[in-house]
Amino acid sequence: MQTASPLPRGLARLALAGAALAAALPAMAQAPSGTGAWWQPGPGRTTIGLNVGRSNFQGDCVAGYACDDKGNAFSLYGRNMANDLWGSQLGLVHMGRIERAGGSTRAWGLDLSLIGRTPLGSQGFGVYGKVGALLGHTRVTADPASGLPTGNRNGIGLSIGAGVSWDFSPKMSAVLEWDRYDFRFPGAGRDAFHTTSIGLQYRY
Repeated sequence: MQTASPLPRGLARLALAGAALAAALPAMAQAPSGTGAWWQPGPGRTTIGLNVGRSNFQGDCVAGYACDDKGNAFSLYGRNMANDLWGSQLGLVHMGRIERAGGSTRAWGLDLSLIGRTPLGSQGFGVYGKVGALLGHTRVTADPASGLPTGNRNGIGLSIGAGVSWDFSPKMSAVLEWDRYDFRFPGAGRDAFHTTSIGLQYRY
């Protein structure tokens, strides 16, 4: 039987959990001398970004039912760099809608990650990696005859990612990124979404 859980309530719970986790992070690191607290915005160190792309669901299909394992994904995030090499990022990620088992699977959440970045040459190119925690929410509907557990589930999972960036102006960057997000699903299961995306970032 499907459990009713309004979208705003699920996002509110995730936002509260994300705020609590973000509040605890400053105690894990010391601020560089003369730069203020590492997690605080600073001129040229703060970035907002939007990535759009495709998600690929890694869960199993149900025999006898159509199964589409790809969706339209996006992420909206804020990033703050403590220096040229590392920083932190908080973002909203959404994996889109996956059709399977006579219903649909949706997943979204708040992702809090540490960022490591290094430049490549002097033309504005760079590579970066991410690792963090995803506070995720899933919603699954299905044909009752499929046997697939349905309902809503919140949970914490691992997120990792890597990408290349191009600073094509003093304030704007383009990125190509791959990510993996682990979500918990109704029942006892945990499955991942992989995403490939392109995006724009604005520094201020």
